[in-house]
Amino acid sequence: MNMNLQEVCDCICLPDQIKITVLNFANRFDEKTVEPYSAALYDRSTREKAVKDIAEVLGDDPDGSKMLTFMLLRAAEAHKEYGKRGISETIFTDTMKFCTRFVEEHYKVHGTYAFVWGWWFPRQLSLHEFRIGALEYEMIENEDKKLINIHIPADADMRRESLRKSYEDARVFFAKYYPEYGQSDMVCSSWLLSPALAELLPENSNIVCFQKAFDLTRIDETKDSAIRWVYGRTDLPIHDLPERTSLQKKIKARMLEGGIIGAADGKLLADPWNTLQEF
Repeated sequence: MNMNLQEVCDCICLPDQIKITVLNFANRFDEKTVEPYSAALYDRSTREKAVKDIAEVLGDDPDGSKMLTFMLLRAAEAHKEYGKRGISETIFTDTMKFCTRFVEEHYKVHGTYAFVWGWWFPRQLSLHEFRIGALEYEMIENEDKKLINIHIPADADMRRESLRKSYEDARVFFAKYYPEYGQSDMVCSSWLLSPALAELLPENSNIVCFQKAFDLTRIDETKDSAIRWVYGRTDLPIHDLPERTSLQKKIKARMLEGGIIGAADGKLLADPWNTLQEF
């Protein structure tokens, strides 16, 4: 069954306020104006420029709703491709809820609905990235080697069994639908792999146990992406950062002392479950 724009908005539970804005814009939007750039969205090497070109054609778009409309129309097209490949409705919905998550996060932090992640969404629209259970998995190539890049959504269930099911279901998924990636190494680049977190958190915390599933390949002590993900914004002085969670308190205290969290790259162990028994 093919989906129209309203059905896509409904299935991903887009908030009513921005859904109305999206549907109203779609009624007066001439897709032919961006047609020359649409195909470039699906190619890794051209999607970044394509998003910029499309944004220029769409014009003034302070809340990103025009870009969201355009991309949700592409999501309706992606749904057809999911159907052709036999990929489940659940994976489609969970994957496309990417934009809902960030729209709602913007409201939580800033008090207004906005979509500012148009630069990332082509990964999902081009069927390069899928959410399978707790985690997201992106097919990438690095020096002609096929890899699966793991992304950790803000709402991921980081408990052992949830992660285990996600990893195992992902292996089955790629073996079935993208066999060329069936045996690919799974890698991750994230602040959640930073060794600094193990110094701040209990050994049995979900984050520390998550780290134990990876063999670190690079540590970047200069990266400050943790601020964005832990506090939801990067525009506040350290003294004004919230302290609603124990992690926020500990990271803030570390930064007030001049420390940072950093980030790291890692490769998922072949059998991580032996190392995750403390979950």
